[in-house]
Amino acid sequence: MRSKKLATVLISLATAVATSLAAVSAAPAHAADADTSVPPEITMPGSPDGVPSAGDGPTKLFTYPASVYALAHPGTNPQGANDFGCKPREGQNPVVLLPGTNSDAYASWSMYSPKLTKLGYCVFSPNFNGLQLLPNFAYTGDIRISAKAVAGFVDRVLKATGSKKVDIIGWSQGGGPLPNYYITKLGGYKKVDKLIALAPSNHGIGTKAVSAFLNQAVDEAKHEQIEAAFTKAGIASYEQQLGSSRFNKDLYGNGPVTRPGVTYTIIEGRYDDTVVPFTNAFLYESGVKNILVQNTCGSDHASHINFTYDINVYQMAVNALDPEQAKPVVCVPQPFLG
Repeated sequence: MRSKKLATVLISLATAVATSLAAVSAAPAHAADADTSVPPEITMPGSPDGVPSAGDGPTKLFTYPASVYALAHPGTNPQGANDFGCKPREGQNPVVLLPGTNSDAYASWSMYSPKLTKLGYCVFSPNFNGLQLLPNFAYTGDIRISAKAVAGFVDRVLKATGSKKVDIIGWSQGGGPLPNYYITKLGGYKKVDKLIALAPSNHGIGTKAVSAFLNQAVDEAKHEQIEAAFTKAGIASYEQQLGSSRFNKDLYGNGPVTRPGVTYTIIEGRYDDTVVPFTNAFLYESGVKNILVQNTCGSDHASHINFTYDINVYQMAVNALDPEQAKPVVCVPQPFLG
């Protein structure tokens, strides 16, 4: 009985957090190859086979208006993204933008996609495995299933562009457990050149005290019941991103999560209010470059929710994408949006 109450409390808490983090078109995006079907249960409205196909949306400057637009226009495509006829310039890889939990391609990347496209990159961003009733809430489901869908999407991108590898820019779950599971468990290390992670939830979204409490107070059987309850509610990724989860411990607790051949850059801000403490984002492994935004831009107060709309973070990400063409970051003060 107590385990059921605990699961109920955790579900209610996670749902409340999710609701607070994400507020409740023109020409169609180019379709992917026809042989890349996605299981119906993880297909999002307006995004057949994971490809946002409800038209390009306007560029937004903050996450909240982008989220509201995405809710009202399911399957909105970030400008310039998902053109499967695009061929990368010499020396460039196609760039796959992975959204965070409770977000979709447009809500996460309405600013990045048109900017990267103007720089000449072939940009792609999929929608998978979320809540059907809240179509802007993608990536709430089991991260392992999302990773398999992303693996198929990457294969489609490689086939269409004729490239050998992609570069991934991901935010939150999309920069942490999702691509790391794909790279580590599904052979993605063979197909990924760079992983640029923005505020990734690598070591959990809960404090060490919360993780310690759950590990000490909840036995293995209750952990299984909690996981089952979250899975049934369609929000398995909420529980999986707790530092105490079996998923998190399996992915990050069995030796290095990084793989040779992949270049890792992690960009995190001191004012992250979801990945707590913010140092949970970093990986202290060989070959990983950890960047704290405030070491360069002290006036940057961007929170987790607005991290993909932080122009300072954007320039750091672009520099990581092409270090040989890196430009100085001209720091612009950023507000805290919780």
